[in-house]
Amino acid sequence: MAFSAQDEKPPRSKKTKSKVIRPLGYLERYEATMMSLDLYRSSMLTCRFAIPPRFLPAGETRDPELQEKLEQKVESAIAKIVLDHPLLRAGLRGEHKRKPVFLEVEQVDFHRHIEWRELEKAVDYEAEFLRLIRSRINTKVEQPEDASAWRMLVLRAEGQAFLDVMFEWGHAHLDGMSAKLFHEDLIRNLNSSDLATINEFNPKTRMLAIPPSRRRDTIPSLHALCRFPISPGWAVSTLWAELKPPALVRADLRATWAPVKLQPYTVRYEHFGVGDGALRNILRACREHRTTLTGLVQALAHVSFATRLTPAQARGFVSPTVVNLRPLMCRPEMQTPMYRTAGVDPKNTMANFMTMLDHEFGTEWVDQVRAAAAAAAAASQEQSEGEASKEKQRAALEPLIWSAAERTRAELQKRLDEGTGNDLMGLMKFVPDYRILFKDWVKKPRQHTVALTNLGVIDGDPVVKDGEVDILVEASERWHIERAVFSISHETHGAAMTICPVAVKGKELYISCDWQECAVDPALAEGVVADLEEWLKFFGRQA
Repeated sequence: MAFSAQDEKPPRSKKTKSKVIRPLGYLERYEATMMSLDLYRSSMLTCRFAIPPRFLPAGETRDPELQEKLEQKVESAIAKIVLDHPLLRAGLRGEHKRKPVFLEVEQVDFHRHIEWRELEKAVDYEAEFLRLIRSRINTKVEQPEDASAWRMLVLRAEGQAFLDVMFEWGHAHLDGMSAKLFHEDLIRNLNSSDLATINEFNPKTRMLAIPPSRRRDTIPSLHALCRFPISPGWAVSTLWAELKPPALVRADLRATWAPVKLQPYTVRYEHFGVGDGALRNILRACREHRTTLTGLVQALAHVSFATRLTPAQARGFVSPTVVNLRPLMCRPEMQTPMYRTAGVDPKNTMANFMTMLDHEFGTEWVDQVRAAAAAAAAASQEQSEGEASKEKQRAALEPLIWSAAERTRAELQKRLDEGTGNDLMGLMKFVPDYRILFKDWVKKPRQHTVALTNLGVIDGDPVVKDGEVDILVEASERWHIERAVFSISHETHGAAMTICPVAVKGKELYISCDWQECAVDPALAEGVVADLEEWLKFFGRQA
C-alpha cells in the first residue's frame, strides 16, 4: 500500500510545491549524492524468462505479429509493477543539491525506459550478453526530474525461447532487494490473465498514465519508518573512527594496495555460474559448518587476497556485507509511529531499506592462511605441479576457511538478533552535507577490500495465492525464470572488489565480481575471481 506524503514535508517553493512529493531521506540522499559525483553509475539484475509456446512462431521465420503480442504482454506486466510501486514513477529534483526531492510524474513513457533488442543467430549470444553488462554498468542511470531512475534492456536471441530482462536502477530510488521484488512481481504478472484491466496503460503508444489521485503516492524513507537508536559511547567512537586523520587509522587493515582514483571510471567485470547440484552440496557443507553462502564467499575471497598479496602489501582486511533491513523493520520495537499509519509492508516494498556490516579478517588469521599455504606449497615442491599440490593446499586451508565463514555468519546473525540499535544508519542524520563527506572520503586511503551483496534465491515459478491472479492450467503455458545475474558498478571510494551472488530456485547460482580498472591490478583481481570459482566448484563436487 502506498503512503500519501503529508508528514515528511518538503521545502516550500511556490514554483514546485504542487510537484514535490517529499524530500529524500538520509540514505536516499547519500545514494543520490554518490551518483551525482560520479562515484557510482548503475546497478543491474538480469533474469532469463522462458517464453511460453503461444508467443513463439511455429517455424524458423520471425513473426512480427507474435513479437508485438509478446512485447505488449511484457510491458503490460511491467506497467502493473510501476503502478504498484511509487518510486518507479517518481522524478528527482536537485541531484547536485544538498537536499534533493522526489517529484510527481504524470506519465511513464516506456519508449524512454525500455529497449527491445534481438541478436541474430550468427552472434555469440553469451559473449554479447557479457559485453552488454560490462558496457551498461559503466553507463550512468540518470536521475531526471520528469522520470524515475530506471531503465531496461530486453534481450532476445533469434530463434530462442527466452528473454533476458536486464533491469537497471539508480540507487537513490531502489536497492538490490527491490530489483529482486521487481522480477518476482514480473513473473507473477506474466502468469496473470487480468492485465487487460490496466486501463492506465496503452500498449500501442507505450504510455502509462498516472492518475492524478496516485501521483503523490510515496513510500516513506527508511528513517521515517524505522528507529535507529544509538548509544552515546558507540556514536562517539564510531564518528571518531571515521573523522580522525588518516595517520591515526589502523594501517594493517586498510586496502592501501588499491589506491582511490576517481578517473578514469572504468569498471572491470566477470561472472561465473555454479550448477544447481553443486550449489546444493555447497549449502549442505555450509550448514554442517554453521555458516551460510555469504559467510563462505567472504572467507574464500579473503583467503585468495591473503595468498596473492604480500605481507608488505596487506597485513589484514576489513570488508562489509550489505544487510537487508526489511525483516528487522517488521519488528514492532523497531517501528516509528509513521510506520504504523503508512500501511507499508517492507518485505514487499521497492525502496532503499539496507545497511552494511563490517567484518575484520585480522592479521592473526591472515598470517595463519599464508603460513598454511606456504607449508603446503613447500611439501609439494618435490611433486609435479597439478591436482596433488592443489589438494594439499586445499586441505591446509579448509579449516581456516570454515572458521572465518562461521565467524562472518555469526556476526551477521548477531546484527539481526540485536536489531537496528547502534547501526551505521543511525549516524546518517549527523551528516549535514553528503557532498562534503564524499569529497573528504576520496582523499583518504581505501578502507575496505570486499563488499558482498547477496540477493539470495529468486522464486522463478512462484505458487500463486488463490484470488491473487488466475493460474494457467497448462504448466507448459506458464512463464518461468531460468537464470539470474546480479551486476553492479564499482564505488570508486568503496571496497576494492564487489561480489554479488544470486540464484534462481532449483537453478544455477551466479556470482559476479567487479573492480575499478585503474585502482586494482587486473592480474590480482582476475586471480581472485578464478580462485573463488575454483573453490566453490571444489566444494560443489563434494557429496
